[in-house]
Amino acid sequence: MASERTKPLTDVIALAGESSERGSGFDDLPKRIERYGKAKRRTGLNIQYLSNPVDLCIDEVGYLKRRLEACGNWLVFRNYYTVGETRLAKARFCMKHLLCPLCAIRRGAKSLAAYLDRFNEITAKNPRLVPYLLTLTVTNGEDLQERFNHLVKSWKSYHERRRDWLKKGRGFNELCKVEGAVFSYEFTFSDKGWHPHLHAIILVDPDQLIDFDFKASGLKKSQSRLSQEWLSITGDSSIVDCRPIDTQDPAKSFAEVFKYALKFSDLPPKENYHAYAILKGKRLQGSFGLFWGVKVPDKLTDELLDDELPYIELFYKYTDAGYSVTHHHHHTGGERPQVRIIEPLDDRSDLALEKADKFRSTAWWLIEKRERESQ
Repeated sequence: MASERTKPLTDVIALAGESSERGSGFDDLPKRIERYGKAKRRTGLNIQYLSNPVDLCIDEVGYLKRRLEACGNWLVFRNYYTVGETRLAKARFCMKHLLCPLCAIRRGAKSLAAYLDRFNEITAKNPRLVPYLLTLTVTNGEDLQERFNHLVKSWKSYHERRRDWLKKGRGFNELCKVEGAVFSYEFTFSDKGWHPHLHAIILVDPDQLIDFDFKASGLKKSQSRLSQEWLSITGDSSIVDCRPIDTQDPAKSFAEVFKYALKFSDLPPKENYHAYAILKGKRLQGSFGLFWGVKVPDKLTDELLDDELPYIELFYKYTDAGYSVTHHHHHTGGERPQVRIIEPLDDRSDLALEKADKFRSTAWWLIEKRERESQ
C-alpha cells in the first residue's frame, strides 16, 4: 500500500498546478505552458501508434488521430494585468481525456474546482465534519475489463449496504459513517498487470470516525473493520487506506481524486489505446451524500473576467519545440475583440472534423474549401 500513498501527485504531465479552472497569475504562466507542452508531446506518442494501426478499426483510428492532432495546437490566454490574472480564453480540445493528457489535465482541473467549491460550502455549514482521503483497491490482473467490472461491482455493493442501513436500519458498516463523498477510479499498469483502484474524499463526524488506523502496522490495518468489510465484498483485497487530509491545503488531496484516470507516463501507447477502448463512455467519477449534485462545466477553457477590464491576448502555437508566442494583441477594455481567422484551412475546425468523421475522408479540408467558395 505504500506505493499508493507515497506516489507523487506530480510527474511530467500531472494535474498539479491546475487546482483552479479559473486561471492563474501571470508569473505561473511559463510553468503552465511547459506542462501543457509536455502533455502534447505525450499525446504525440499515441498519435504515432494510431498512425500504424494493427488489428484496429481503421475508421475509428482515423477519427481519433485527427482529433488528437488538432487538439491544443493553438492556445489563447488573456493576461488581465490590472488584477494579476491570466486565463485560458480559447483553445480547441479533442475531449478524449483517456488518450490526451492535455484534455485530462483540463478536465481534472474543472472537476477539482467544482468540488472544492462544494467542499468549502459544506464545511462552512458543517464545521464539525472532517475530510479523509479513502483508497480502495482490488488485486492486479491481466484483464482490464474484468478487473474494472470487479472494482465497480464491489464499490456498488458497499454503497448499497450503506443505503440499506439508511433506508431500512439494517446492515451497519463503516461506509454508513460517511455523510458525503466524491470519488474517481484510477488505473495503473505494470508487469503485474492492471491495477484499478478508487480514491475518494469523504466527510465524517469526528465522533464516528472510520475504523482504520493509518499509522498502524500492516497486520493491524488488515484487522480493521474497514479492511475486513472490503475483503468480504471483493473476496481478493483487504488493502485499503483512510487518512485525514490537510485542511489548510485541501486542493492537494482533491488533486489525488481528480488527476487523470490513466497514468500516461507509465503507460505504453498500445496499453493506453487498449484502456481507452475498454473505458470510453464509462462513468469514472461519482458522488453521494453532501457532495451530490455538483455540476462540472463541459467547456475546458477558463472562466473569463469582465470584458471591461483591459487585457493582453497572447497567442501560443505548438511545434515540435513546444509552445511559443506567435503574436499578441492589447485590448484596452470595453472594446469588441477583433475577429481573427488563423490558417482557416490548416487549423481544423470542429465542423470540419465532424464532416471528416461523416465522410470518412482524409480530404476534409477540400470539403470545407468547396463550401467556402460556393458561399
